[in-house]
Amino acid sequence: MKLRTFRFSLMQSVYWFGACLVYSYAERILLSYGFQTGVIGVILAASYLSAMVLQPAIASAADRGRRVTLRLGIAAGALLSAALAVSARIGGNAPVVFAVLLGALSSVTLAVQPLVNAVGFHYINRGLDLDYSFARGVASIVYALASLLFGALAARRIGAMLWVYAAVQLGLFLSALFFAPHREGIAARETGGSLADVFRRYPAFVLFCAGNLVLVVPHMVINSYLASITKVTGGDMSVMIAIAALVEFPAMMAYSRLRKRIPDRVLLVASAAMYLLKTGLLLAAAYLPIGAWAAYVSSALQMLCYAIFVPAASYYANDTVSESDRVKGQMLLTEAGLAAGVVSMLFGGLSIGRFGVGITLALCEGLVAIGVLIVWLGLWKGKQKAD
Repeated sequence: MKLRTFRFSLMQSVYWFGACLVYSYAERILLSYGFQTGVIGVILAASYLSAMVLQPAIASAADRGRRVTLRLGIAAGALLSAALAVSARIGGNAPVVFAVLLGALSSVTLAVQPLVNAVGFHYINRGLDLDYSFARGVASIVYALASLLFGALAARRIGAMLWVYAAVQLGLFLSALFFAPHREGIAARETGGSLADVFRRYPAFVLFCAGNLVLVVPHMVINSYLASITKVTGGDMSVMIAIAALVEFPAMMAYSRLRKRIPDRVLLVASAAMYLLKTGLLLAAAYLPIGAWAAYVSSALQMLCYAIFVPAASYYANDTVSESDRVKGQMLLTEAGLAAGVVSMLFGGLSIGRFGVGITLALCEGLVAIGVLIVWLGLWKGKQKAD
């Protein structure tokens, strides 16, 4: 178990190290090229939308396991994203060209995420010991370190961030070759094999994913536009990201044991509700002279919301759908996140540009409340069906 968990932790870590650039520093890189916040929102929304188109095809192919295996999908995505990073650094002197290359890099990185998650559940579902939540927690520590490194580079040599990203993607390529399985396909005839079938078979899970989408929009607005938000709320951007990532580790590490005592459904609702407090603190910091401590405490609350919600959602997806749909189940979760990315990039960029940070955070708090309600409804309907 220890060796298998170590290898999966390594794969998760190198993936999320690279993803840190996409999730948290894309805005800052594009700002350095002279793009305005609204235009950045459009660029990043396009990259999320492209990833949404890629993911269903990749997930369906991986579930069949004939031509596209988990190993091949992750390895190919890592190489392509590394090539895009090098191209952007060398040939992206023109702002438009750079924006296209960075957007493509972001799309590929996001599209690979459900495949990386599916590797862990591939082993778990075959009765092989692997601590998924521990591995995800280790990746959070690495994400924190990546944030500090990228933050230091952004202040001194912002172009070097892409070289670091490319090197990390080569690490993901190697970890996929040595650990990701040659996933044997499960006959698609058992479930029809299409994404449309998944929507028909699991309506409560789809509703849960919709709630997840609404809930994640404010979370991604804050993460993606933190450079603009901290100008109003106070606090250092890279420190906030590092705090949020570091506090994830103990919660994620303990989740495998925690879920043995408390059902995933209960943990999902409770952690979703904690987003209200997390966003509310930033909202208060935007309007009240309470200092940067509120921003840092908001980041620390990542332990009680995101750090619990993410592994709980992954386990819930794995347990809710049938075996031959499990990659698509993980993909639906990620698709919800990508759809939230499209909305958050456009909404955050346009709202901050037109109304300012304060009103944008107030709108985010309202979206969190709606998201919590939809998540609860999806889980309740799922429990009714199971009973």
